[in-house]
Amino acid sequence: MVYGKDIEDLLNQAFRYALSLTHDEEDAFDLVHSSYLKVQEKGKPLITSYLIRTIRNLHIDLKRKEKLKISWIKRSNKKESYEPNVSVEPYLESLLSQLSERNREIMFLSIVQEYSAQEIADLLGTPRGSVLSILHRTKHQLREQLKETYHGKTR
Repeated sequence: MVYGKDIEDLLNQAFRYALSLTHDEEDAFDLVHSSYLKVQEKGKPLITSYLIRTIRNLHIDLKRKEKLKISWIKRSNKKESYEPNVSVEPYLESLLSQLSERNREIMFLSIVQEYSAQEIADLLGTPRGSVLSILHRTKHQLREQLKETYHGKTR
């Protein structure tokens, strides 16, 4: 276990490593803070290698999420070549309102908040497999209802 001056040295070393990854002091501080909390939360020993690995993994996760957001924004900014005669939005809102509160919550956490299935499972105290099943069934249900409405014009 690390105490006093040693923990300060460890956190300074972790900060320098995070700064080398992010090139931004605030992001580096956030990475170190999140990693430190994650290590403490899991009850793992606070050693350099474990903290550095946690920082690296969190950094990779953040970059992946950022990349997905950017690609989603680019796709949503493109003009669609096909515009249906009927607006999808009100109908989609109607479909979503028909979902159970639990399914709607899981869809929101997954799609809007971009939580992983494991994060959703942890938040809701539900097994990960159940979350994945609900996501799959709900997406399939919505897709089928949209297909019926637009006569096969959606995937």
